[in-house]
Amino acid sequence: MPRIATALLLFAAAVTTAGCRPETPVPPGDVAAQLAVPGTDGNVFDPATLRGKPALVVFWRPGCPHCLAELPDAARAAAERGVPAIAVQVAGSPDAGRAVLDKLGWTGPALVDDGRLRTNLKIKAVPLTLVLRPDGTARKAMVGRQSYDAMHSALR
Repeated sequence: MPRIATALLLFAAAVTTAGCRPETPVPPGDVAAQLAVPGTDGNVFDPATLRGKPALVVFWRPGCPHCLAELPDAARAAAERGVPAIAVQVAGSPDAGRAVLDKLGWTGPALVDDGRLRTNLKIKAVPLTLVLRPDGTARKAMVGRQSYDAMHSALR
């Protein structure tokens, strides 16, 4: 009986982790240029402000506990690396998103996707964290809750 229990545990662990990939393929092209979407303040974000420096972009939604846990770590990792951190809300009302970000103490740009980014970048799950190169292309894409250490390291 112990062998069967061990086999079942190993099988369950394999099934549970089979779909869990922290890294995912990076979206092609100039991702930064596509960020010309309204912010929670109603103003359209100017992607030119990102040119010449790396950036950290977190796609999130207000009801996602993993997103809410990641956003403060993303802000801290980006600040310590001296790069901008951008939060892009992919679902929910802008007012709900702004309230959540205010509660979390988010001070970076807070954008609201109208669905085009989700479609163009093929976002299937959040949080999705992108590390952008100074030219606006994505160097790294990570899906699921990322730790401070993972994001800090990815920004090297």
